[in-house]
Amino acid sequence: MSSPNIVNVEKFEILPSNPPSNNTYSFRGGNPTITLTVPSQAKFLRPSSVRLNGTIRVQTSAGVLGDSNNLRGAGASVIELNSRLGVHSLWKNVILSSEATNQSLESIRNYGRLVCSLLSSTHSPDDFMSEKSNVSLATAVQGASDNLIGNEVRFSIPLYCGMLMGGNPLPLSVNGVNGLTLDLELASDSQVLKGANASDGSGAFIQVKDVSLSGDYLVPDDKGVQALSVPGSGAFSYNSYSSLYSVINSGDATQTYNLAKSNVLSVIHTFIPVSHSNSYAQDGFSNGELLNTDANGANYDTPVVLKKVSFSRGGVKLGLDYELDVENNSNEGLAETQLNINYLNAFAPYNRLSRLLNQNALLGLGGADPLPYQDTSAPLTENKQNGVSVDENVRNFGVGLALDRVSDMGVNFKGQTYSTRIQSSLDGKSPNSVFTYVKSKNVLMYSPNGIMVQN
Repeated sequence: MSSPNIVNVEKFEILPSNPPSNNTYSFRGGNPTITLTVPSQAKFLRPSSVRLNGTIRVQTSAGVLGDSNNLRGAGASVIELNSRLGVHSLWKNVILSSEATNQSLESIRNYGRLVCSLLSSTHSPDDFMSEKSNVSLATAVQGASDNLIGNEVRFSIPLYCGMLMGGNPLPLSVNGVNGLTLDLELASDSQVLKGANASDGSGAFIQVKDVSLSGDYLVPDDKGVQALSVPGSGAFSYNSYSSLYSVINSGDATQTYNLAKSNVLSVIHTFIPVSHSNSYAQDGFSNGELLNTDANGANYDTPVVLKKVSFSRGGVKLGLDYELDVENNSNEGLAETQLNINYLNAFAPYNRLSRLLNQNALLGLGGADPLPYQDTSAPLTENKQNGVSVDENVRNFGVGLALDRVSDMGVNFKGQTYSTRIQSSLDGKSPNSVFTYVKSKNVLMYSPNGIMVQN
Protein backbone atom coordinates (compact mmCIF):
# COMPACT_ATOMS: atom_id res chain seq x y z
CA MET A 1 0.00 0.00 0.00
CA SER A 2 1.39 3.39 -1.01
CA SER A 3 1.93 6.12 1.56
CA PRO A 4 -1.37 7.88 2.29
CA ASN A 5 -1.93 11.60 1.80
CA ILE A 6 -3.23 12.56 5.26
CA VAL A 7 -5.50 15.62 5.37
CA ASN A 8 -6.79 15.48 8.94
CA VAL A 9 -6.08 14.02 12.38
CA GLU A 10 -8.99 12.97 14.59
CA LYS A 11 -8.73 12.24 18.32
CA PHE A 12 -10.73 9.27 19.56
CA GLU A 13 -11.61 7.67 22.89
CA ILE A 14 -13.21 4.22 22.97
CA LEU A 15 -14.86 2.56 25.97
CA PRO A 16 -14.79 -1.21 26.63
CA SER A 17 -17.38 -3.36 24.89
CA ASN A 18 -17.78 -5.61 27.97
CA PRO A 19 -18.28 -3.25 30.93
CA PRO A 20 -19.15 -4.92 34.28
CA SER A 21 -22.29 -3.75 36.06
CA ASN A 22 -20.21 -1.71 38.53
CA ASN A 23 -17.77 -0.48 35.82
CA THR A 24 -14.95 -2.15 37.75
CA TYR A 25 -12.62 -4.86 36.48
CA SER A 26 -11.01 -7.14 39.03
CA PHE A 27 -9.32 -10.54 38.99
CA ARG A 28 -10.84 -11.34 42.37
CA GLY A 29 -14.23 -10.00 41.32
CA GLY A 30 -14.40 -12.38 38.35
CA ASN A 31 -14.09 -9.67 35.68
CA PRO A 32 -10.47 -10.09 34.55
CA THR A 33 -10.83 -9.38 30.81
CA ILE A 34 -11.14 -5.96 29.18
CA THR A 35 -12.17 -5.84 25.51
CA LEU A 36 -11.73 -2.68 23.46
CA THR A 37 -12.71 -2.47 19.80
CA VAL A 38 -11.50 0.02 17.19
CA PRO A 39 -14.08 -0.29 14.38
CA SER A 40 -13.27 -0.91 10.73
CA GLN A 41 -13.26 2.39 8.78
CA ALA A 42 -11.51 4.14 5.91
CA LYS A 43 -8.88 5.67 8.17
CA PHE A 44 -5.46 4.86 9.56
CA LEU A 45 -4.47 4.35 13.19
CA ARG A 46 -1.33 6.11 14.43
CA PRO A 47 0.20 3.34 16.60
CA SER A 48 2.43 5.61 18.67
CA SER A 49 -0.59 7.64 19.83
CA VAL A 50 -2.50 4.72 21.37
CA ARG A 51 -2.95 4.97 25.15
CA LEU A 52 -4.81 2.78 27.62
CA ASN A 53 -6.40 4.94 30.29
CA GLY A 54 -8.09 4.14 33.59
CA THR A 55 -8.05 4.33 37.37
CA ILE A 56 -6.27 1.82 39.61
CA ARG A 57 -7.25 1.14 43.20
CA VAL A 58 -4.99 -1.09 45.36
CA GLN A 59 -6.93 -2.43 48.33
CA THR A 60 -6.21 -4.46 51.43
CA SER A 61 -8.08 -7.73 51.93
CA ALA A 62 -10.68 -5.72 53.87
CA GLY A 63 -11.49 -3.74 50.73
CA VAL A 64 -10.04 -0.42 51.86
CA LEU A 65 -7.11 1.62 50.59
CA GLY A 66 -3.75 0.86 52.15
CA ASP A 67 -1.89 3.37 54.30
CA SER A 68 -0.72 6.15 51.98
CA ASN A 69 2.49 6.28 54.03
CA ASN A 70 2.80 2.52 53.86
CA LEU A 71 6.52 2.42 54.57
CA ARG A 72 6.50 4.68 57.57
CA GLY A 73 5.45 4.14 61.13
CA ALA A 74 4.41 1.20 63.26
CA GLY A 75 1.47 -0.75 61.93
CA ALA A 76 1.91 0.60 58.41
CA SER A 77 0.39 -1.45 55.59
CA VAL A 78 3.11 -2.56 53.18
CA ILE A 79 1.54 -3.44 49.83
CA GLU A 80 3.62 -2.86 46.72
CA LEU A 81 3.70 -2.97 42.94
CA ASN A 82 6.89 -3.65 41.02
CA SER A 83 8.49 -0.21 40.83
CA ARG A 84 9.83 -0.67 37.29
CA LEU A 85 6.44 -1.69 35.92
CA GLY A 86 3.78 0.10 37.90
CA VAL A 87 0.44 -0.26 36.10
CA HIS A 88 2.02 -2.35 33.32
CA SER A 89 2.21 -5.23 35.82
CA LEU A 90 -1.59 -5.56 35.75
CA TRP A 91 -1.77 -7.30 32.40
CA LYS A 92 -0.98 -11.00 32.10
CA ASN A 93 -1.96 -11.41 28.46
CA VAL A 94 -2.42 -8.87 25.67
CA ILE A 95 -4.04 -10.02 22.42
CA LEU A 96 -4.61 -8.00 19.24
CA SER A 97 -6.95 -9.37 16.58
CA SER A 98 -8.98 -8.26 13.59
CA GLU A 99 -12.38 -6.91 14.67
CA ALA A 100 -14.16 -8.23 11.58
CA THR A 101 -12.58 -11.67 11.21
CA ASN A 102 -11.21 -12.39 14.72
CA GLN A 103 -7.88 -13.28 13.06
CA SER A 104 -5.15 -13.13 15.70
CA LEU A 105 -2.53 -10.50 14.84
CA GLU A 106 -0.37 -10.59 17.98
CA SER A 107 -0.61 -12.49 21.25
CA ILE A 108 1.75 -11.76 24.15
CA ARG A 109 1.60 -14.02 27.20
CA ASN A 110 3.19 -12.91 30.47
CA TYR A 111 3.17 -9.37 29.09
CA GLY A 112 4.40 -7.75 32.32
CA ARG A 113 7.71 -9.58 32.34
CA LEU A 114 8.42 -8.55 28.76
CA VAL A 115 7.68 -4.89 29.52
CA CYS A 116 9.83 -4.93 32.68
CA SER A 117 12.82 -6.07 30.61
CA LEU A 118 12.05 -3.66 27.78
CA LEU A 119 11.61 -0.55 29.94
CA SER A 120 14.65 -1.32 32.09
CA SER A 121 16.76 -1.73 28.95
CA THR A 122 15.64 1.45 27.19
CA HIS A 123 14.89 3.96 29.98
CA SER A 124 17.09 5.72 32.53
CA PRO A 125 16.41 6.43 36.23
CA ASP A 126 15.48 10.00 35.24
CA ASP A 127 12.93 8.67 32.74
CA PHE A 128 11.28 6.61 35.45
CA MET A 129 11.24 9.35 38.07
CA SER A 130 9.71 11.84 35.63
CA GLU A 131 7.53 10.66 32.74
CA LYS A 132 7.01 7.01 33.73
CA SER A 133 6.02 7.84 37.30
CA ASN A 134 3.33 10.20 36.02
CA VAL A 135 1.71 7.93 33.45
CA SER A 136 2.22 4.45 34.92
CA LEU A 137 3.34 4.83 38.60
CA ALA A 138 6.72 3.30 37.68
CA THR A 139 9.58 5.15 39.38
CA ALA A 140 12.33 2.48 39.65
CA VAL A 141 12.55 3.45 43.33
CA GLN A 142 10.35 1.17 45.43
CA GLY A 143 9.68 3.64 48.25
CA ALA A 144 8.54 6.31 45.81
CA SER A 145 6.25 3.91 43.92
CA ASP A 146 4.74 2.68 47.18
CA ASN A 147 3.56 6.15 48.12
CA LEU A 148 1.73 6.56 44.81
CA ILE A 149 -0.80 3.78 45.45
CA GLY A 150 -2.29 4.99 48.73
CA ASN A 151 -5.16 6.55 46.77
CA GLU A 152 -7.08 5.87 43.59
CA VAL A 153 -4.74 6.94 40.80
CA ARG A 154 -5.35 7.65 37.12
CA PHE A 155 -3.01 6.18 34.52
CA SER A 156 -2.45 6.57 30.79
CA ILE A 157 0.00 4.08 29.33
CA PRO A 158 1.26 3.02 25.89
CA LEU A 159 0.98 -0.65 25.02
CA TYR A 160 4.31 -2.29 24.26
CA CYS A 161 3.12 -4.61 21.50
CA GLY A 162 5.19 -5.02 18.36
CA MET A 163 2.25 -3.95 16.19
CA LEU A 164 1.72 -0.72 18.16
CA MET A 165 5.42 0.14 18.44
CA GLY A 166 5.94 0.44 14.69
CA GLY A 167 6.14 3.79 12.97
CA ASN A 168 3.85 3.06 10.01
CA PRO A 169 0.12 3.89 10.22
CA LEU A 170 -2.18 0.87 10.44
CA PRO A 171 -5.03 0.77 7.88
CA LEU A 172 -8.28 0.03 9.71
CA SER A 173 -10.37 -0.71 6.61
CA VAL A 174 -11.12 -3.88 4.62
CA ASN A 175 -7.79 -3.23 2.91
CA GLY A 176 -5.95 -3.61 6.19
CA VAL A 177 -6.66 -5.10 9.62
CA ASN A 178 -10.44 -4.59 9.13
CA GLY A 179 -10.90 -3.11 12.59
CA LEU A 180 -8.83 -3.88 15.67
CA THR A 181 -9.87 -5.69 18.85
CA LEU A 182 -7.70 -5.46 21.94
CA ASP A 183 -8.17 -8.03 24.74
CA LEU A 184 -6.39 -7.37 28.05
CA GLU A 185 -6.41 -10.07 30.71
CA LEU A 186 -5.63 -9.04 34.29
CA ALA A 187 -2.90 -10.97 36.10
CA SER A 188 -3.69 -12.55 39.46
CA ASP A 189 -3.48 -10.28 42.49
CA SER A 190 -0.80 -12.50 44.04
CA GLN A 191 1.35 -12.05 40.92
CA VAL A 192 1.00 -8.26 40.80
CA LEU A 193 1.16 -7.35 44.50
CA LYS A 194 3.85 -8.05 47.07
CA GLY A 195 4.84 -6.85 50.51
CA ALA A 196 4.61 -7.73 54.18
CA ASN A 197 0.86 -7.06 54.37
CA ALA A 198 -0.18 -8.07 50.87
CA SER A 199 -1.14 -11.60 51.97
CA ASP A 200 -3.01 -10.59 55.15
CA GLY A 201 -6.47 -12.14 55.39
CA SER A 202 -7.68 -13.18 51.96
CA GLY A 203 -4.97 -11.09 50.32
CA ALA A 204 -4.75 -7.59 48.89
CA PHE A 205 -6.33 -7.03 45.49
CA ILE A 206 -6.62 -4.56 42.64
CA GLN A 207 -9.57 -2.91 40.96
CA VAL A 208 -9.44 -1.08 37.62
CA LYS A 209 -12.19 1.24 36.46
CA ASP A 210 -12.95 4.11 34.05
CA VAL A 211 -11.05 2.25 31.32
CA SER A 212 -10.77 3.70 27.83
CA LEU A 213 -8.54 3.54 24.76
CA SER A 214 -7.48 6.80 23.11
CA GLY A 215 -5.35 7.77 20.16
CA ASP A 216 -5.27 9.38 16.72
CA TYR A 217 -7.07 8.52 13.51
CA LEU A 218 -5.29 9.67 10.36
CA VAL A 219 -7.85 10.68 7.73
CA PRO A 220 -6.68 10.40 4.10
CA ASP A 221 -7.85 12.49 1.16
CA ASP A 222 -10.75 11.37 -1.07
CA LYS A 223 -8.48 9.23 -3.21
CA GLY A 224 -7.12 7.51 -0.11
CA VAL A 225 -10.62 6.95 1.30
CA GLN A 226 -11.67 5.28 -1.95
CA ALA A 227 -8.58 3.08 -1.98
CA LEU A 228 -9.35 1.96 1.58
CA SER A 229 -13.07 1.43 1.02
CA VAL A 230 -13.07 -0.73 -2.13
CA PRO A 231 -11.94 -4.32 -1.30
CA GLY A 232 -8.66 -5.13 -3.00
CA SER A 233 -5.54 -7.20 -2.51
CA GLY A 234 -2.25 -6.23 -0.93
CA ALA A 235 0.03 -6.70 2.04
CA PHE A 236 1.99 -4.85 4.69
CA SER A 237 4.48 -5.92 7.36
CA TYR A 238 4.55 -5.32 11.10
CA ASN A 239 6.52 -6.58 14.09
CA SER A 240 5.09 -8.75 16.83
CA TYR A 241 6.13 -10.41 20.09
CA SER A 242 5.31 -13.97 21.10
CA SER A 243 6.26 -15.86 24.24
CA LEU A 244 7.29 -19.30 25.43
CA TYR A 245 7.80 -20.80 28.89
CA SER A 246 10.26 -23.43 30.12
CA VAL A 247 12.23 -24.43 33.23
CA ILE A 248 15.99 -24.71 33.72
CA ASN A 249 17.45 -26.86 36.51
CA SER A 250 20.82 -28.10 35.34
CA GLY A 251 24.38 -26.79 35.43
CA ASP A 252 24.73 -27.59 31.72
CA ALA A 253 21.36 -27.06 30.11
CA THR A 254 20.55 -26.99 26.41
CA GLN A 255 17.02 -25.78 25.76
CA THR A 256 15.52 -26.23 22.31
CA TYR A 257 12.57 -24.25 20.98
CA ASN A 258 10.44 -24.62 17.88
CA LEU A 259 9.87 -20.98 16.96
CA ALA A 260 8.11 -21.82 13.67
CA LYS A 261 8.62 -18.29 12.31
CA SER A 262 10.34 -17.17 9.14
CA ASN A 263 11.51 -13.66 10.07
CA VAL A 264 12.80 -13.74 13.66
CA LEU A 265 14.52 -10.49 14.62
CA SER A 266 15.58 -11.16 18.22
CA VAL A 267 15.09 -13.51 21.16
CA ILE A 268 15.39 -12.77 24.88
CA HIS A 269 15.20 -14.98 27.96
CA THR A 270 14.57 -13.84 31.54
CA PHE A 271 14.61 -15.91 34.71
CA ILE A 272 12.85 -16.21 38.05
CA PRO A 273 12.67 -19.02 40.64
CA VAL A 274 9.57 -21.12 39.98
CA SER A 275 8.17 -20.47 43.47
CA HIS A 276 8.40 -16.68 43.07
CA SER A 277 5.55 -16.42 40.59
CA ASN A 278 2.02 -15.88 41.92
CA SER A 279 3.27 -15.29 45.45
CA TYR A 280 2.51 -12.26 47.62
CA ALA A 281 5.86 -12.88 49.34
CA GLN A 282 7.92 -12.36 46.17
CA ASP A 283 8.22 -9.97 43.25
CA GLY A 284 6.81 -11.94 40.33
CA PHE A 285 8.37 -9.54 37.82
CA SER A 286 11.97 -9.46 39.01
CA ASN A 287 14.56 -9.91 36.26
CA GLY A 288 17.45 -11.08 38.39
CA GLU A 289 20.08 -13.69 37.72
CA LEU A 290 19.58 -17.43 38.13
CA LEU A 291 19.42 -18.47 41.80
CA ASN A 292 20.20 -21.59 43.82
CA THR A 293 18.32 -22.50 46.98
CA ASP A 294 19.83 -22.61 50.46
CA ALA A 295 20.97 -25.81 52.17
CA ASN A 296 17.41 -26.60 53.21
CA GLY A 297 16.07 -26.06 49.72
CA ALA A 298 13.60 -23.54 51.10
CA ASN A 299 14.82 -20.13 49.93
CA TYR A 300 16.41 -19.02 46.69
CA ASP A 301 19.25 -16.92 48.07
CA THR A 302 22.46 -17.72 46.19
CA PRO A 303 23.25 -16.17 42.79
CA VAL A 304 24.36 -18.78 40.27
CA VAL A 305 27.80 -18.41 38.71
CA LEU A 306 27.34 -18.23 34.95
CA LYS A 307 30.12 -19.84 32.94
CA LYS A 308 29.28 -19.96 29.23
CA VAL A 309 26.29 -19.18 27.03
CA SER A 310 25.87 -20.01 23.34
CA PHE A 311 23.09 -19.98 20.72
CA SER A 312 22.45 -22.27 17.77
CA ARG A 313 20.09 -22.87 14.86
CA GLY A 314 19.67 -26.49 13.83
CA GLY A 315 22.81 -27.38 15.77
CA VAL A 316 24.96 -24.69 14.10
CA LYS A 317 26.25 -21.66 16.00
CA LEU A 318 23.85 -18.74 15.60
CA GLY A 319 24.57 -15.02 15.59
CA LEU A 320 27.94 -15.43 17.31
CA ASP A 321 30.64 -17.84 16.18
CA TYR A 322 31.84 -18.30 19.74
CA GLU A 323 30.62 -18.99 23.26
CA LEU A 324 30.07 -16.10 25.63
CA ASP A 325 32.54 -16.86 28.43
CA VAL A 326 31.54 -14.81 31.49
CA GLU A 327 32.68 -17.04 34.36
CA ASN A 328 35.32 -14.64 35.75
CA ASN A 329 32.94 -11.69 35.88
CA SER A 330 30.09 -13.73 37.31
CA ASN A 331 32.28 -15.36 39.94
CA GLU A 332 33.47 -11.95 41.15
CA GLY A 333 29.97 -10.45 41.30
CA LEU A 334 30.64 -8.15 38.35
CA ALA A 335 28.43 -7.41 35.35
CA GLU A 336 28.76 -10.10 32.68
CA THR A 337 29.67 -7.60 29.98
CA GLN A 338 29.51 -9.81 26.88
CA LEU A 339 26.19 -11.29 27.96
CA ASN A 340 24.68 -7.92 28.87
CA ILE A 341 25.68 -6.30 25.57
CA ASN A 342 23.91 -8.99 23.54
CA TYR A 343 20.86 -8.94 25.83
CA LEU A 344 20.47 -5.16 25.47
CA ASN A 345 21.17 -5.35 21.73
CA ALA A 346 18.13 -7.61 21.40
CA PHE A 347 15.90 -4.64 22.35
CA ALA A 348 17.64 -1.89 20.35
CA PRO A 349 20.99 -1.43 18.60
CA TYR A 350 23.52 -1.38 21.42
CA ASN A 351 25.54 1.46 19.92
CA ARG A 352 22.45 3.67 20.08
CA LEU A 353 21.41 2.85 23.64
CA SER A 354 21.94 5.80 25.94
CA ARG A 355 19.12 5.37 28.46
CA LEU A 356 19.00 2.20 30.53
CA LEU A 357 19.13 0.82 34.06
CA ASN A 358 22.09 -1.49 33.39
CA GLN A 359 24.57 0.87 35.02
CA ASN A 360 27.34 -0.19 37.33
CA ALA A 361 26.06 2.19 39.99
CA LEU A 362 22.75 0.34 40.02
CA LEU A 363 24.12 -3.19 40.27
CA GLY A 364 25.40 -3.24 43.86
CA LEU A 365 28.50 -4.93 42.48
CA GLY A 366 29.80 -7.64 44.75
CA GLY A 367 27.16 -6.72 47.30
CA ALA A 368 29.45 -4.12 48.86
CA ASP A 369 29.12 -0.94 46.82
CA PRO A 370 26.86 1.76 48.29
CA LEU A 371 23.50 2.37 46.71
CA PRO A 372 22.55 5.68 45.11
CA TYR A 373 20.78 8.01 47.55
CA GLN A 374 21.90 5.84 50.46
CA ASP A 375 21.50 7.26 53.96
CA THR A 376 24.81 6.18 55.47
CA SER A 377 23.65 7.04 58.98
CA ALA A 378 21.58 3.86 59.02
CA PRO A 379 22.84 0.26 58.88
CA LEU A 380 22.75 -1.02 55.31
CA THR A 381 20.95 -4.30 54.75
CA GLU A 382 20.08 -5.96 51.47
CA ASN A 383 17.78 -3.75 49.40
CA LYS A 384 17.12 -1.49 52.41
CA GLN A 385 18.21 1.95 53.36
CA ASN A 386 17.10 3.54 56.61
CA GLY A 387 13.97 1.36 56.70
CA VAL A 388 12.82 2.45 53.22
CA SER A 389 12.72 -0.31 50.61
CA VAL A 390 14.50 0.58 47.38
CA ASP A 391 15.45 -1.34 44.27
CA GLU A 392 18.18 0.65 42.61
CA ASN A 393 20.53 -2.32 42.88
CA VAL A 394 18.07 -4.92 41.62
CA ARG A 395 19.47 -6.21 38.37
CA ASN A 396 18.00 -6.06 34.90
CA PHE A 397 19.42 -9.38 33.78
CA GLY A 398 18.70 -11.66 30.88
CA VAL A 399 20.11 -13.65 28.00
CA GLY A 400 19.36 -12.42 24.50
CA LEU A 401 20.49 -12.12 20.93
CA ALA A 402 19.66 -9.81 18.02
CA LEU A 403 19.59 -11.92 14.87
CA ASP A 404 19.62 -9.29 12.14
CA ARG A 405 20.77 -5.72 12.75
CA VAL A 406 21.70 -5.23 9.07
CA SER A 407 18.71 -5.96 6.81
CA ASP A 408 16.10 -6.14 9.60
CA MET A 409 14.51 -9.10 7.83
CA GLY A 410 15.33 -11.68 10.48
CA VAL A 411 16.24 -15.36 10.39
CA ASN A 412 14.06 -18.23 9.15
CA PHE A 413 13.26 -20.85 11.82
CA LYS A 414 10.62 -22.79 9.92
CA GLY A 415 11.92 -26.33 9.87
CA GLN A 416 14.88 -25.36 12.06
CA THR A 417 15.12 -25.33 15.85
CA TYR A 418 16.53 -22.56 18.03
CA SER A 419 18.65 -23.60 21.02
CA THR A 420 20.47 -22.01 23.93
CA ARG A 421 23.16 -23.70 25.98
CA ILE A 422 23.73 -22.26 29.47
CA GLN A 423 26.61 -23.61 31.57
CA SER A 424 26.51 -22.51 35.18
CA SER A 425 26.70 -23.57 38.83
CA LEU A 426 22.95 -24.31 38.96
CA ASP A 427 22.77 -27.22 41.41
CA GLY A 428 19.99 -29.38 39.95
CA LYS A 429 17.61 -28.86 42.87
CA SER A 430 16.72 -25.22 42.24
CA PRO A 431 14.34 -24.99 39.27
CA ASN A 432 14.17 -21.55 37.65
CA SER A 433 11.48 -20.44 35.21
CA VAL A 434 12.63 -19.24 31.78
CA PHE A 435 10.41 -16.71 30.02
CA THR A 436 11.31 -16.48 26.33
CA TYR A 437 10.14 -13.62 24.10
CA VAL A 438 10.50 -13.73 20.33
CA LYS A 439 10.34 -10.59 18.21
CA SER A 440 9.53 -11.33 14.58
CA LYS A 441 8.34 -9.63 11.41
CA ASN A 442 4.91 -10.66 10.18
CA VAL A 443 3.19 -9.99 6.86
CA LEU A 444 -0.55 -9.29 6.80
CA MET A 445 -2.10 -10.10 3.42
CA TYR A 446 -5.59 -8.83 2.65
CA SER A 447 -7.99 -9.61 -0.20
CA PRO A 448 -11.76 -9.51 -0.84
CA ASN A 449 -11.86 -12.94 0.83
CA GLY A 450 -10.41 -11.69 4.13
CA ILE A 451 -7.00 -11.38 5.76
CA MET A 452 -4.20 -13.81 6.52
CA VAL A 453 -1.09 -13.38 8.66
CA GLN A 454 2.15 -14.95 7.49
CA ASN A 455 4.87 -15.26 10.11
